[in-house]
Amino acid sequence: MEDRTIDNPVTGERATYIETSHETGSARSVIDLEVKPGGGVTTHRHAGHDERIDVLEGEIEVTIDGARRRLGAGEHVVIERDTVHSWRNPTPDRPLRFRGMMTPGHPGFENVLRVLFGLARDGEVRRNGIPKRFSDVGLLIDLDPSLVAGMLRLVAPLARWSARRPSARRRAGELLRRYGCERESG
Repeated sequence: MEDRTIDNPVTGERATYIETSHETGSARSVIDLEVKPGGGVTTHRHAGHDERIDVLEGEIEVTIDGARRRLGAGEHVVIERDTVHSWRNPTPDRPLRFRGMMTPGHPGFENVLRVLFGLARDGEVRRNGIPKRFSDVGLLIDLDPSLVAGMLRLVAPLARWSARRPSARRRAGELLRRYGCERESG
């Protein structure tokens, strides 16, 4: 793995890989995330792993199956696989720093972050952080299909089909190389 720390200039997030799935023999993926005030992620789920969030600094608001919960430094929450959830930094002026641990490890999820943050650095995402190219959305869904929840589930099959066209497959290979993704995915 090239860089252990990656930045997303569009969303203001920074991710540092503490342990990768490859390094732990697929036991876990551990990533520290820094999130600017107001930042966060939309509704999603993880079919293949549980997610534990340990708040290191600031506050996080986690919504699990529609129920909101606010946590501060020293607190944690465990989100079981297949649970629809979102999280955000609810504060207007303080950064959030937390450690996310996925068990078992998930190289596809690790690669999603690398590609998505890389596309943002290269100016290839919209202001909301979503890739401009539909086939790039398809690549992200291919890397971790379980992330898709909500309305995005309706277009996921079309996005995945788009990512499998020959030109999109060449681009996918180039993006995975460009952003230093580990070869295993799933």
